[in-house]
Amino acid sequence: MPRVPTALLRKARTIDPFLPALLAPCRDLHTAQNELRWLREHVEAVAKARRAKGDKLAKGALLGQLVRERARGKPLQYVLGSEYFGDLEIKCKPGVLIPRPDTAASVTHLAKLVRDAQNLPNEVRILDLCTGTGCIPLLFRHEFAAKRKDVDLRIIGIDISDKSLGLAHHNLRKNEIGNEARNGMTNFAKADVLTNPFGELVPGAPFPVRNVLNYNKWSPFWDILISNPPYISPSAYWKTTMRSVRKYEPKLALVPPPRSKFDDTQQGDMFYPRLLKIAQEVEAKVVLLEVADLEQALRVARLAQKLDVFDGIEIWRDDPGTSSQPTSEDGFEVFGEGHGRSVVCWRGVGGSWLGKTFNSQPHTAVQHASSQKSLDSYLPRFEFDTDTSKLELNEASKFAIALNRLKEAKPGSGRTKWVSAAYFKHGSSAGSE
Repeated sequence: MPRVPTALLRKARTIDPFLPALLAPCRDLHTAQNELRWLREHVEAVAKARRAKGDKLAKGALLGQLVRERARGKPLQYVLGSEYFGDLEIKCKPGVLIPRPDTAASVTHLAKLVRDAQNLPNEVRILDLCTGTGCIPLLFRHEFAAKRKDVDLRIIGIDISDKSLGLAHHNLRKNEIGNEARNGMTNFAKADVLTNPFGELVPGAPFPVRNVLNYNKWSPFWDILISNPPYISPSAYWKTTMRSVRKYEPKLALVPPPRSKFDDTQQGDMFYPRLLKIAQEVEAKVVLLEVADLEQALRVARLAQKLDVFDGIEIWRDDPGTSSQPTSEDGFEVFGEGHGRSVVCWRGVGGSWLGKTFNSQPHTAVQHASSQKSLDSYLPRFEFDTDTSKLELNEASKFAIALNRLKEAKPGSGRTKWVSAAYFKHGSSAGSE
């Protein structure tokens, strides 16, 4: 890193004695002045809170301490203890990844698209994997509830880190206090996204996502799956990240764990096959996966395309809400401005939630066998009674099953057996005649 010019240091010193120390991490005078202003505002807020408790605070000493921490390269968000994520102030602390504005832009855009849909169910279920500070569930709820009071949100945030989950619970309490009552519920839980639920479990290790959902008696089916997973390859970690990121932010949240058979690129992409598999298992209608850049976005989009279960796949850039015309990359539409940031997939009614044309025609039996897509995507949800393992079907579900049998039956074939592998994968014989 080049040294700060002496002339700039002198100019900064004439403005404020604290400014020269901030030039090293900020690199320019304007940014350093902004950061010093934020640090002073933070000190005033701390002093006010202390006075309310009858305590005194040496504001000058505290400001000097914070400036020295920042001068050593500690991220400003850790120094101040928070970061704005959209309109929400999210608490931050070392050991948990700092929320980024690019992520906020994608989440805000998705929430606004979904909340404008006219065919939402009474409850929309959202699963956020690798939740970190909990910023994604909280911002989605904030943006959605601003316009839709008629729809409940059921949101679960999953992470492997106890420190992250503790911070997520704190942010949930902080952002609910003083706000108007919100419909639905938000929870956070510990699970390992990479662990196969059908593989051998390691004693003491976090459970797979499916097991945690079952244990808490949460639904096995979710409408929207969102994830900002670790996606930086080992080489990119050293080449593209800032020194302060490498020094202070958790590598666990940035770089996937090493695997002996994976090359550098494969390690960076490690989470996406599992995330897409979970999306299939929970029958998500909309999937949003954050990525590092356009090259990784194209790899993930091709991976999703090979599954042949989605009706549409597109890529969003850093700012997907701009009105610019989409471009095309390798056959995928790319929306917004900036770098490639997210891969968005949808199927069934999820397309209409994103403003896409919804094809209500069911797939044929041949299509169902080859692509695993059928009227399953549009059927009402079946709920499992976890205490009795008994499958309960409401009248609408029974009617939909009967309708699907009729649509797939050939003329003159008589009565037809029909079993949905997606809904009866738990071994139930219900639904066959």
